[in-house]
Formats: sequence, C-alpha cells, structure tokens
Amino acid sequence: MRKIVFAGCLIACVLLLPGCWDRIELTDRSLILGLAIDKADHELVDLTVQIYKPIHSGGMEGKSGGEISYVNLQTKGNTMYDGIRDIILHVGRKAQWSHLQAIIVEDQLVQTYPISEILDYFYRDYEARLSSSFFIAHGKASQYLKKKPIIEKTVSQQLLQISKNSDRYNYKTTNTSLLDLFVGLRSQTGISLVPYVTAGGNQGEGLVATGMAVLKKGMWKGVVSPQDSQMIQMLHNKYKGGMIRVPCEAPSKASNSLEVLSFHSRLKPRMEGEAVKLQVFVHLSTAIGEMRCANLKTQEDENKLAEAAARTIEQSLTKTLNRMKQKKLDLIGLGDRIYRKDPAIWKRWRNNWEERFAKAQIEVKAHVEIKNSGTATPKPLSKDK
Repeated sequence: MRKIVFAGCLIACVLLLPGCWDRIELTDRSLILGLAIDKADHELVDLTVQIYKPIHSGGMEGKSGGEISYVNLQTKGNTMYDGIRDIILHVGRKAQWSHLQAIIVEDQLVQTYPISEILDYFYRDYEARLSSSFFIAHGKASQYLKKKPIIEKTVSQQLLQISKNSDRYNYKTTNTSLLDLFVGLRSQTGISLVPYVTAGGNQGEGLVATGMAVLKKGMWKGVVSPQDSQMIQMLHNKYKGGMIRVPCEAPSKASNSLEVLSFHSRLKPRMEGEAVKLQVFVHLSTAIGEMRCANLKTQEDENKLAEAAARTIEQSLTKTLNRMKQKKLDLIGLGDRIYRKDPAIWKRWRNNWEERFAKAQIEVKAHVEIKNSGTATPKPLSKDK
C-alpha cells in the first residue's frame, strides 16, 4: 500500500512540472543588437534595428571569413510598438531584445518629444535589458548603425565598448544605461547626462562619443563640452584616472602633463537661511607624464608644480560650475543632496530651485600630490645636456 501511495505522489509531481508548450525556438527569434530611433514626417517614428545574422561556419575554407554578421532593417510606425511589431513582417522572426547593446536617439527627436515617451516601451517590456547603453546622436541616428566598425564585429558592440571604457579611462563623456536614465528622470532635479555621439574621422566615416547631452525631466537642454564633462565627472567623484594639463608660465603656451593615479572629491552643501553654499574638496595623487617647462631639482620645485596643478584644477572646476549656474542647470545633483539632508527645506525650494542654484555661493579647494617624477631626469629632455 505504501508503494502505491509513493508511486501516486511521484506521478502527481511529474504532472505538475512545467512543460514546453509555450516555447519559442531560437530560429523563430531575431536577436536585436542595436536600435536607432529617428524623427519621421507626419508624427511617425523611424526605427532602424541591427539584427544578428547567423553565419554558417562550415563549407570551404575562406568562403565566410569576410561575411558581415549583422543586417540593418528599417521600419516606421505611429508609435515604437508599431515599428517593433512590423519587424516580423520583414524577417519572419519575432524581435528578441535580451541581447540589445546600444540604443541611439536622434537629437532632433529628443528636442520634440520627452525621452520618457520615446522609450516607454523598454521600461515596460520584460525582455528589454535595462543595462543596455543609451546614446543621443548628432543628426540621424540610423547613419551610425550603417558605419563600419573599427575593431568590433558590429557598431552596436563598438558603442558599448566606447561608453564603458571611455567613462573609465578618458572621462570626456559618460556611461549611461537605460536604468541610469530612468534613475535620473525620477530624481528630484530630473537631470540625466547621456553620451553624445557625432561623426568622426577626416571624412566623417567613423563615429566618436564626446561630451554629454543634458536632459531635464526628459527634455533636451543642450550639450556639455568634453572639457566640462571631465570636470563634472570629478564633481560626481567618478573620476578615477586620467591626465591633467598644467600650463607653463607666460609667455610660453606649452604645458606640463600629470597622470592622475587616484582621485577623490567631496561636496559639502550648507543651507544658511534662504541661501545655498557649496564647498568642494578635491584630492589628487599624480605622476609626471610629460614635462615641457618645469625643473624638479628640489622639493620646493616639486611643491610649486603641485600648487600650480591645484590652482589649475580649482579654476577649471569653478569655470564649469559657473557655466552651470549661468544656464541654471544643476548637473552635480546638489538639489538631490539637499533633499536627502533636509526634505522639509527641499519641499520649499523645489519649485524655484533653478533660480536658487544660480545664486549659490561655491568654493573649490584642491590638493595635489606628486608621487612619481618619472625615470632619468628631473627636467625636460629638451633642456637636458
């Protein structure tokens, strides 16, 4: 009797196991690697998708070596959903978004519609990857998917690598995912910083991500230069390593270069009555990367170069902050810091925060250490005898 009950339990468990009745074969899917979204006439949306193209690895040697592993497809629709659903009419496969690497949106489209309306589909569809990199492009976004990749197999993969590694080693742009964009949209200040893509190369045959596009509550607010992008990354304490130029004394137009080994910044906001004050503290450890005019024969010479580097950093950060104040754009999240520190004050200040931020008193203090002066000589090689 016990054996019969045990067997019955096993049969019941087998019947409750999930089956494959709703499976979709891989050959019924089109793997989307990249997506470009452009403004079209008559309130239509112009979509260009980069689809992975399976390449047969068999056959004669050398026959498939130069074959392109992707294909670009263009659709139009009244909404994003319309254009996406029409992909199957061209390739006979349902779009699969789990491999999406990059989304590029035309700047003219963002200037017309809020980004939240453009990308609403991707925040609702369960297949979308919120880790996908997001870009805003100068001109038609579709032109960038048509460019030939330099090293990677696809332009989408190249954009992903540019966004990830430029943010880590260069800091003249930023790395923004769909999730980062969403967090910026839902923040108290509503500011999102997005990598800005332009045509690169002598003939414009390539692409380059340089500078950052600014969105406020999803609306276009302009572009930040690569130099200001670098300073903003410092203010966000995301800057970990790079190069700092220290101008030589006049009348020379040359400059010394310092490699940043480590970096740390701290923003300290203070509310005094109805006024806002911000103190910025910056500390850098550096090594000399290139000498054009400095002579480091004594510790005093080294200290002078470090002090000159600190002044250069203070001036650059102050100029960037002043440009933010002139444009009334809180690109450093100062309002979010005040909200976390004192929600009651922020509730009173939120409606006129742009005006209050423009009048904020800001003080920048930088400290630079030189850890390494290089190899053979303490002075420029051009002056070495």
